[in-house]
Amino acid sequence: MAENECTMRKSLAQQGEVHRRNGEYTAAIQLFTEALAIDSEYAWAYAHRGAARAAIDDWEACCEDFETALKLKPDYGWAYARWGEAHRMHASYRLGRADTPPDWREQHAVIDRGIELLERAAELSPGSAWTFAHRGAAYMYKYWLEVMPRLVPALELDNRPAPEAQNGSDAASRALQDLDKASELNPQYAWAFAFKACVLALIAREQLDMKPGLLEAHDCLLKSLALDVDKRLPVHRAAAKALSSAGTFRESVAAGLNGVAKDPSDVFSRYFIAVGLKHLDDPLAPVVIEHTRKVLESTKSEIDTMLHGLDVLEGRVGGMSIVSERNNLSVEAIALVAFDPTWSELHMKPLSSLEIRELQSKND
Repeated sequence: MAENECTMRKSLAQQGEVHRRNGEYTAAIQLFTEALAIDSEYAWAYAHRGAARAAIDDWEACCEDFETALKLKPDYGWAYARWGEAHRMHASYRLGRADTPPDWREQHAVIDRGIELLERAAELSPGSAWTFAHRGAAYMYKYWLEVMPRLVPALELDNRPAPEAQNGSDAASRALQDLDKASELNPQYAWAFAFKACVLALIAREQLDMKPGLLEAHDCLLKSLALDVDKRLPVHRAAAKALSSAGTFRESVAAGLNGVAKDPSDVFSRYFIAVGLKHLDDPLAPVVIEHTRKVLESTKSEIDTMLHGLDVLEGRVGGMSIVSERNNLSVEAIALVAFDPTWSELHMKPLSSLEIRELQSKND
C-alpha cells in the first residue's frame, strides 16, 4: 500500500472513531467504509464499524463486521469484547418483541453467546475493567431472564414449570464477581457500581424480606452517583425504584426529585415521586399524580404501563390481569411490573373470561 493511501486510510478511520464516540453512527459507518475501500483487510476498521452498527442494532451487518475483523486478527480482544456487548444490547432491543415463551427463551441463546465472546475477550485482555464490567452486565441480564418468569408468573414469559425461588443463581454470582473485578481494576468505575446495584436489587426481589437487599443496592447506587463525575448515569431513578420497593417512600421521593432536577424528562423518577407521595398520604399527591399523568401521556406508547400503574395506585380501575398487557411491555415496563408494589396484587391474577375473549378478537 502506498504511503498516501495508508495515511488516508488512517485519517478516515480516526475521523470515523470520533463520530462513533460522539454517537454519530451513520457518519462513522460511512467513514469506516471509505477506509475499508482503501484497505479491505483493515481489521481495526471492521471492528469499529461493527461497534457503530451494533449501537443502532444493525444486527446482521454488525456481526459480519466483527466476524471479518476476527478472521483477520484472531487475537483481537477489543473486537471480542464489543461483539459480546453487542449481543447483550441486541437481546435488550428485542425483548419488547418477545411475546411468546420461545421468543423469551431465545434471549438466553443470544446472551449466552455474548458471554462466550466476553470470556474470550477477558482471556486476551485480563486487565480490561471494561470487559469484566460488561461481562458482569451480561450475566446480570441472564439472571434477569431467569428471575422475571418467577417473579411475575402471570405474564407467562416461559411456559415451563417455574423453578423454586432461589437465593440467587450462578448467573447472579458471576455477575457480582465480574463487577467486583471491574471495580478492583478501576476503583472509579461508576458504571460497574451501578450495574452491581441492579444485580443486588434482583437478588433482593427473590427474598421474603426484600428491604435489606434493596437498601444495600441503594448504597451501591450512591457510590456510583459519587463516582459519576460526568453526571451521565441515570442513578437517581434506579435509587427511587429500589427505595420504593423497599417501602421507604420518603427516601424514594427524595431520590426521584433529584432525578428530575438532573433530567426533567426523567419520567421514571416522576412516577416514583407520585407513588411515594400517595403512600405517604401527602396532601399534594392528587395534584402530583395528575401532573405525572399528563407528562406520561406525552411520551411513547411504552409508558402506558406506568399510566396503568397510576390507575391501580388510585383505585380508578378494577384489577385487570396483567397478562393482557404482556405484548405491549418494554424492558423497563416488565421490570416496573415486577418491582413496583402497585402491581403486587396482580402478579398471580389470571385472565378473566372477558379478557380472553378480547385477546382472541384482537388476534382474529
